[in-house]
Amino acid sequence: MTTPESSWGGGRTLRPGDPSLSPEALAAEEHARVSERVQGFVDDRRARDRVDTGRIHPYFSKLRAKLEQQMDAPPLFDMPSLPKQMLYSWADKARRFAATGSPGGNLSLVPTPGEKLAERGRDNPAYNRLRVRAQAGEELQDFAQGVSTMKLVVTLELLQGPDGTLREVKLMTRSGNPAYDDYVLQSVPPALAKFPPPPPDALGVHTDGIRSLWSVEGRVVYVRKISEMKGTDTAYLAAAAAVGVLAGGFEETTGDVYVIDVRNPHFECRSRLLRVY
Repeated sequence: MTTPESSWGGGRTLRPGDPSLSPEALAAEEHARVSERVQGFVDDRRARDRVDTGRIHPYFSKLRAKLEQQMDAPPLFDMPSLPKQMLYSWADKARRFAATGSPGGNLSLVPTPGEKLAERGRDNPAYNRLRVRAQAGEELQDFAQGVSTMKLVVTLELLQGPDGTLREVKLMTRSGNPAYDDYVLQSVPPALAKFPPPPPDALGVHTDGIRSLWSVEGRVVYVRKISEMKGTDTAYLAAAAAVGVLAGGFEETTGDVYVIDVRNPHFECRSRLLRVY
């Protein structure tokens, strides 16, 4: 007889009296298989805890920034139109509110300005108009920044040498959009091509190499830097301000001021480190 593994080329012929069929041998084989599976669970949990508790070397933070820099100007990947994105955002917030009691999906310990005004408005109806405007601005801001729009997410496993040299990129989960998957995969090699090597004693760097798991999330955003706007945008800014939708933000690290601009959607990629083995 042949073992089942022979169907894919890894089996062997067994004959009566073969030592590998003894109860002891079978028990040892099962013990080894279970031990390997358990060790895999332990290694995976340890790799996740390293990231969750911040016990990772700055090398991986710099690597994340390098990956995002390489994916700085992606195409739109045939994402849904603005009306469809807005409908999805509304439906998603309704679903999360029904599940958690919060449109954001998680109850934050720090209330938003709209939530503070809603609390005050219980005793003072005069706050109602201001509350509505504040909450509408928060919803619009979330939508424009892609917080509640449709997303494309892939999971990658990076295998590197101990000096950081890229050996292999494995696509662990797909986004459902082949063009986006290919874009992310093709962006990794050039991002790591001239990246400095990590210290040999850094946590997660082993003599046989580096293994890490990443998530890359892509989404359409509707914000634009004020500095990129020209004289022809004056009419849009005035109209947006008149109807109360000129919400925006300020990036403290760069000093850039952003405003919502639904006329110019663009795609944005954000990478996140999930595990360091």
